[in-house]
Amino acid sequence: MIVPLYKKDTAGAVSNYRPVSLTSVLSKILERILAVKIIDHLHTNNLLSPEQHDIFKRRSTSTNLLESFNEWTLNIELCVQTAVMYIDFAKAFDNVSHHRLFVKLYAYGIRGKPLSWLAFSVIVLSTRPG
Repeated sequence: MIVPLYKKDTAGAVSNYRPVSLTSVLSKILERILAVKIIDHLHTNNLLSPEQHDIFKRRSTSTNLLESFNEWTLNIELCVQTAVMYIDFAKAFDNVSHHRLFVKLYAYGIRGKPLSWLAFSVIVLSTRPG
């Protein structure tokens, strides 16, 4: 079952909602197991950049910001010119190319049943009326 979840701004605008799939407890457990296995695989095979924060334990967007702030402060103290660019990725993941995602997962060694399960879930979710 897919329900609209309000994000922000005007409640009357359709674009301010995102579809959320209500799944069974068993599906949620399988999804969590799969996610943990994929992250472990990526970490074990050094396929994640050390600058990645959201996936690693004890690292978050807050720790990323703190590290950046520390680096900027050091650069100011050392009189090093620093350019900073802010990018808003708020809607970036609403438009992920599933084909490219699966190609990357395959290239990272995620194959067989786990990749098939992910592909199947994308197909099922994208073809459901909602």
